[in-house]
Amino acid sequence: MEQVESGSTILKMLQRLSTGLAYLGCLALFSMMCLTILDVAGRYIFNKPILGAYELTEYLVLILIFSFLAYAQARKSHVSVDLFMVFFPAKFKIVIEMLNHLACLAVMILITWMGFEKAVEMMETGESSPNLALPAYLFVFFLVIGCAALCIEYIRDISLIFKFGKGKYR
Repeated sequence: MEQVESGSTILKMLQRLSTGLAYLGCLALFSMMCLTILDVAGRYIFNKPILGAYELTEYLVLILIFSFLAYAQARKSHVSVDLFMVFFPAKFKIVIEMLNHLACLAVMILITWMGFEKAVEMMETGESSPNLALPAYLFVFFLVIGCAALCIEYIRDISLIFKFGKGKYR
């Protein structure tokens, strides 16, 4: 019984993490919209654009994308084409789904690892944005957090397939 409660607690924490990242992504989107409106208004009405709006938008897009990856995986909202899957038996579909999750997990682990190495390198060299001098490594660390959360979601999905034999197709 204790093991079930422990697993349930971990799943709730994972859900909070992906939901929290998604809220942060919503905030990034809202900030990007406000920044763009103010920049365009400043440029065309006052002939004074916002300094660094372009690079802030780049960083906000990074936050937006990587904050929703784990949330979308938890909700099974990623785009998938299952045109031929209707012709296969249920057990084969589960094997395909498992292989897909394993391949995606492997790629995301590599991206997380390489992103972490790049962020550390950027931190050591002091790389920053050209206009605002924002430390670039902070945003690369956010990429790492988003990819790591997605890795955890893939591990959760793989373990559920192993434990219960159920995936998207069952």
